[in-house]
Amino acid sequence: MNPLLAVLGILLFAFVTAALVLWGMRKAYFQQERLTNMLLSKSAERVMHYLKSHDTITEKEIRNLVEGVQASEFLSRRKAVVQKDKVFTARLIEVMLQEERIEPVQKGSAVYRRKEKRK
Repeated sequence: MNPLLAVLGILLFAFVTAALVLWGMRKAYFQQERLTNMLLSKSAERVMHYLKSHDTITEKEIRNLVEGVQASEFLSRRKAVVQKDKVFTARLIEVMLQEERIEPVQKGSAVYRRKEKRK
């Protein structure tokens, strides 16, 4: 066997191994952020589904509606779960207001309705 070919094979193996390790470390580093985004997305979908059959929703109803929502990634043991938490509900409302999915019924109130799309 040619020694140059063996050295190239070893270097290629080391490069691929290093790339896989770096990819795994990056994935683990951003996992909590992805799980939080998944929780926000699932919770927002629950709120929008609720608003299909109801005119308005209060902050307390949102908190009760999203309690227990879970998110996990494929082939991962880590899960994110919403517990009865005012901080998560406030963040969810903030995100939904920024995305213009909901709007307050009155300025400064804790009652929200589905935002109508303008044509």
